[in-house]
Amino acid sequence: MKEEIAVRLLWTLGLIFMLAGAGVLGQWALRGRSAGQSRMGTRFAVEVGMLAAIWIPVYWGGVWLLASVALLLGLCARELYRVLETAGDRPFKVAGTLLGLLALLLVYRAPEVVDWLFPLGLVAYAGLRGASAMAGGGPESLWARAESTCLGLLYPGLCLGVFMAVGLGEGGFGYAIFFYGLAEANDVFAYLIGSSVGKRRIFPALSPNKTLEGVVGGMLGSVGVGFAFSFAVPGLGALEIVAAGLLMGVAGLCGDLFASGLKRRAGVKDYGDAIPTQGGVLDLYDAFIFVAPVFYAYLALLSR
Repeated sequence: MKEEIAVRLLWTLGLIFMLAGAGVLGQWALRGRSAGQSRMGTRFAVEVGMLAAIWIPVYWGGVWLLASVALLLGLCARELYRVLETAGDRPFKVAGTLLGLLALLLVYRAPEVVDWLFPLGLVAYAGLRGASAMAGGGPESLWARAESTCLGLLYPGLCLGVFMAVGLGEGGFGYAIFFYGLAEANDVFAYLIGSSVGKRRIFPALSPNKTLEGVVGGMLGSVGVGFAFSFAVPGLGALEIVAAGLLMGVAGLCGDLFASGLKRRAGVKDYGDAIPTQGGVLDLYDAFIFVAPVFYAYLALLSR
């Protein structure tokens, strides 16, 4: 079953990228090759790499999935904590990263622990945030440092643990393909539509490049890719696929705004500069990481 899904995935991706590439070439032919369109072409190449970096380890499963998610956690936590430090926070960086890796090990051994581990992380962060606000003392206080450390444990740490639980579960390869495809489709289509025809800026203070046209295009693209990837989740009906696409669109927008808010607070444009056209590793995967618990909760709701 997994091998059949992988073959159909390759054919589907080939068709999607061929159509997208034809669209980019068509714009070059009509308008000439601009800097923005060259950036768009580079982004397609980056997208291929980031899809492979997630889907291949999920296909291999086991320790390969654990190792790839642990690497992603380490890179993203490093970038997040660096931005928090730029904003004036003083997180316990090593402790936060190690706790995140420990959480991944727990999920690897027993994926069902995310049912209580992630909510516990949310409660812990909310409690530390409240305690830090009540205690005062600024970013040097123990409560404030624990709060910013717990943020890194929750995002990206426990969020990536939830994604790994999806990949390790029954039919995990198919669900991981479907979920990641929807999350990335929302991001890519929002960028393509927004950068091409976007006019109405909806969050100018928080994310100046976000447009209404881009948001709507991202949601429609997510729904469309959901149907294109329906072969990976034969248990989902048409309405469930539409709902999943719209849900990933809304959650992905919230993830983008959340990540933008953290960067704006620190006064930086990107989390890093490791990825061409994208910035840091966390810039590349921010929305996907943020929406993983939302997708997990959606699957849990459907299974009831």
